[in-house]
Amino acid sequence: MKKSTFSLFVFGLALTLLMYNCKKSDPLEPDADLVEDLNKIEVAPVTIVAPTPVTSTPSSVTASAKTAEVANAIGSIATSGVVPASVKTSAAEVSGALSPTEVSAMATVTPATLAAVASGGALPTNLKAVLDKAAGNTALKAYLPSFTLPAVNGQAVNGRSGASVPETIAQTDGLDGLAVSDECIAKAEEALKTVIAKLDATKAGEMAKVEQAYQTVIAALAGNEATCTAGIPAKYTALRTAAQAIFDKTNTDLDAAQAVLGADYALLKALNSISYLGYLSTLNTLQSADVKACSSLTTAATAAAQAARTTNTAAVNAAYSKALGEANAAKAELLQSCHNQG
Repeated sequence: MKKSTFSLFVFGLALTLLMYNCKKSDPLEPDADLVEDLNKIEVAPVTIVAPTPVTSTPSSVTASAKTAEVANAIGSIATSGVVPASVKTSAAEVSGALSPTEVSAMATVTPATLAAVASGGALPTNLKAVLDKAAGNTALKAYLPSFTLPAVNGQAVNGRSGASVPETIAQTDGLDGLAVSDECIAKAEEALKTVIAKLDATKAGEMAKVEQAYQTVIAALAGNEATCTAGIPAKYTALRTAAQAIFDKTNTDLDAAQAVLGADYALLKALNSISYLGYLSTLNTLQSADVKACSSLTTAATAAAQAARTTNTAAVNAAYSKALGEANAAKAELLQSCHNQG
């Protein structure tokens, strides 16, 4: 009986010592090398992508070569007393394309009407109808100017005619499921929190760089548009002034040759008005289109800046997500190091 009791005592003592030794061997610190590796995890810096350049093509207008040819020929009639064949052909083309009423309307356009159109006003309805008819006639169309509308990113801008929210990724602090059961695990948790705080701070800095790049582009756009529009009025004033000088001289030459021209006089006066009003109308369209193109440049540049910001934001989020994934993966190893494997 005494022997049995002694044996039981010895067994209990041994078990107690074993449990004590096991408890004592549990680490109080997570593995130092693993902590060092964890601390090395960084959010990779992002190279800021610049907005895609916006392309633009200026408008252009080319006066009718045939109008200039006929105007020069008309200038010689008063002196020579002879009507050149080219002038007779022009008169015949007007007669064949327009009615007498339409010819009369164009031949007697008032200076006030011309001045109104030259100032950017619309053509009176009856004159616009005649001009549209001339533009649709193969012969008379040759007396009208040719032009090209301005374009932005390859899209023509006709004068007659918001910031996106960056995507974010779902984030986690990487601590879900961590139970603070002893000092080692608490220190592992603290190390992980410290790294994640560092990653968050780096991400915030990268996002600030993205926003700064975006704002720098946006800040310049209003000034660029103002500069774009500033020179437009002077450009078109000069073109109108030159066109009026040609129109006035041709009218003076026609008046001087009226007796020689006979019935062709009214036809050629009408043609001079068609050419001039057609040119003025084209200038009005182009001036309006140029102003609109300046605005379209701003719109396109804003869209490009927003697209670049979205791309850059996505790159920052991807870099952060990668680093966060690495930190979460390191969590398991840290926790494992906190448990006695013996």
